[in-house]
Amino acid sequence: MASLLMLVFFSITGAILDSAFSNAAKTAAKEKMQLQILSLISSAEQQGRDLIMPNYQSDPQFNEASSGLYGYVLDRAGRELWRSRSAVLISPVTARPALPGKQSFNLDNTHADIELFVATYGTIEESEGKDYQYTFVVMQDNHSYRQSIISYRENLWLWLSIVAVLLLAAQHILLSRGLRPLYDLAHHLKDIEDGRSESLSGNYPKELSRLTGNLNRLIDSERQQRERYHQRLGDLAHSLKTPLAVISNAASDPTDELRTIVKEQSTRMDQIVRYQLQRAVVSQQITSITKVNILEQAKQIKSALDKVYKAKAVMCDIHIPATSVFQGDQGDLLEMLGNFMDNAYKYGAGEVRVAVTEAIESITFIVEDNGVGIEESQREKITQRGARLDTQENGQGIGMAVVVDIIKGYNGVISISESDLLGAKFTATFPKHHY
Repeated sequence: MASLLMLVFFSITGAILDSAFSNAAKTAAKEKMQLQILSLISSAEQQGRDLIMPNYQSDPQFNEASSGLYGYVLDRAGRELWRSRSAVLISPVTARPALPGKQSFNLDNTHADIELFVATYGTIEESEGKDYQYTFVVMQDNHSYRQSIISYRENLWLWLSIVAVLLLAAQHILLSRGLRPLYDLAHHLKDIEDGRSESLSGNYPKELSRLTGNLNRLIDSERQQRERYHQRLGDLAHSLKTPLAVISNAASDPTDELRTIVKEQSTRMDQIVRYQLQRAVVSQQITSITKVNILEQAKQIKSALDKVYKAKAVMCDIHIPATSVFQGDQGDLLEMLGNFMDNAYKYGAGEVRVAVTEAIESITFIVEDNGVGIEESQREKITQRGARLDTQENGQGIGMAVVVDIIKGYNGVISISESDLLGAKFTATFPKHHY
């Protein structure tokens, strides 16, 4: 398309230059012939009723037969009074009389095998009290004019063609170099598609750096999505083991409570399946714009845990501002905070503290208990998938690993330390600018 536009541009430019040169050449011929008319007028002399013209003019072309320059003088009626020696062999002039002070310039092609420029100028002479009106005419063969036009056109289109070819070649070279990164990008994408590469590599110009960066992030996101699918399926299978085991044991020893057990465990399995499938489908790196009130969720979790651990009579203090919100998925908040609080209820000695603090660029969740705490050497182990410190309690050992995945999904940081209550202290900090 660019090449076609360039050719159109050069064609229009050539036509404009050709027209400008033709007009300039014609104007130059007109001005020159007007000067020759003035030369004839200056050589004329009015004597009585007659206009006397010298036999020889100062311009030698008027004196040479068929020189291509011809001079005439016409009277008021258009009759020829005089012609130059150069016009002896040419047919009579076809110009019309001109009014005094008026001039004209035309093309005469009435002569065989010849085209002539015709310039006229009207004058008036006074003698013995009478006015005599004359028209001076100069005709010139326009052969030299046509030759100059032809020569100019040949040179014009030759050089325009050369320039066009050079520009097209330069355009091809520049476009080839400019599009080379795109060719490389397409080649690298093909390598990724065929499994020969895992990401876009190479030095791309700054105009493409953002594109390649976004593509790499998209590829990483897709790869992480696949990993999440595999991981969540593993989590799902792991989470379903206990409910299935409970149902299996109840079925082997049928009692009146079998229906109740099956209903409870099937409801639990349904919740597990829904949550794990949701986490497998939704990328946690792209958080929801939903604002979840943290205090309300914490109170709901506390209410449920108070019933589960009623026999322990746990005292749970909640220090969360009523305006604090979690900008993300409600299920993620419940999973994270529920795991923290459940562990505190389960392993604490009857006292739990839940708090949320906010800074300008971050928000921090803190859950503490007064249990035996966690040894420093074991703190990293409990965040690993399938790892459990207490083998006496029911569970699959994936709760904390899931929490860690959630926190990392929001670019947060988790830490485990010793509480002021002498038990374990779980801290999760999220940067607000990643919300």
